[in-house]
Amino acid sequence: MGLRFSIWARGLMASQAARHKMAIGFVGAAIVLVAWMVFLAKTLHGQAVVSHWSTVWLGLDTMEALALAALGVLLVRHDHRARTAATVAATLFGMDAWFDVMLSRGGDFAVALMLAVVFELPLAGACAAIARQTARWYDV
Repeated sequence: MGLRFSIWARGLMASQAARHKMAIGFVGAAIVLVAWMVFLAKTLHGQAVVSHWSTVWLGLDTMEALALAALGVLLVRHDHRARTAATVAATLFGMDAWFDVMLSRGGDFAVALMLAVVFELPLAGACAAIARQTARWYDV
């Protein structure tokens, strides 16, 4: 399935008309997302009850660990997919910092901010820099 999708995607991206249609679709999706954000801003309450809070955070931390492990393995192998793993890791750590800080209060806020500034955001930046560097390795 993965190989067939890869071949399909490569063929799709080779066509300028298909790329143009895809670009219009993505811009349209962005416009719909902005409208959704406006709706949420007007209708969401200031508080929410979450049933599986610990599972949410463990899931995010698991994804971060897997992304870092994949990045390490792919870097050792000098595999071009390290760029993708680095991009995923950077995104996840940026999200983690954002949600940690935005969802904390009181004394937890100071800890969340410190972790974001000292650990999560620098790691996200390092992963983004690795993604950029690996793109140069492979002339992507």
